[in-house]
Amino acid sequence: MKPRGIDFFVYNVSEIVRSVDFYENTLGLTLKSWEGPGWAEFAVGDTQTVLALRFDSDDVGTDVPFRSGAIAIAVDDVEEAVEELRQQGVEVVLEPGEQVSCYAAGVSDPDGNLILLHSRKDGTVG
Repeated sequence: MKPRGIDFFVYNVSEIVRSVDFYENTLGLTLKSWEGPGWAEFAVGDTQTVLALRFDSDDVGTDVPFRSGAIAIAVDDVEEAVEELRQQGVEVVLEPGEQVSCYAAGVSDPDGNLILLHSRKDGTVG
């Protein structure tokens, strides 16, 4: 097997409508598709990688096990992005900080999933 790249990241959510609203209207991601009550996908910047939200209930009836993870969303200025989200009431779980090759911070979505705000020092994305 030769991996070619990452096609999508997925988060489990407890309320799909609330989560779609958060990712679309609070974080500004573009909703690509909303496939029934249990799956929605968002475009993340200019990449082909998408963020998928999965809602599991008896109505959806899926048996694919996903575990929560994290996604790192590239931004131009981490501190500015954090302040903008903080003003919208988003919980900041990791204050902005400098790493060896990047600047990063962490916020939480309505279900407590970690979203990293990330800026590489060399300016690259993806």
